[in-house]
Amino acid sequence: MRLRTVAVALAAGLAAFLAVGAAVTEFTLRWIEFSLFVGIPVGLLAGLTAAAVVVAGLGTEVSHLRRRVAVTLATFGVAFLLALGVAVGAFAVRNSHALVLATAVGAITGAGAFALDYAETAVLAG
Repeated sequence: MRLRTVAVALAAGLAAFLAVGAAVTEFTLRWIEFSLFVGIPVGLLAGLTAAAVVVAGLGTEVSHLRRRVAVTLATFGVAFLLALGVAVGAFAVRNSHALVLATAVGAITGAGAFALDYAETAVLAG
């Protein structure tokens, strides 16, 4: 396994953990007083799943669809973490707003990576 694969898997896992954990925590806040105790395990499960999908999808003998999903998740993770770091570090945006902004940037970037990989596969196929 290459270092780049491990790095993007960690980025995808951390991004999924932060995005899903924060979303579940906020969603369950109405009904559960300590909603963080629900958000952390769900975010951890999402992060581990995303990292595993990226590692499995960037292997040697995988289908185009698996590779496309792995590249999309990896791109989402890297873009999410970059956007979150810039929003909080450079512009001092509140964490709650920065998470929403980073999720949107990651989703748009991931969708773009998916579309580019899909177009490239279509051109190569013929």
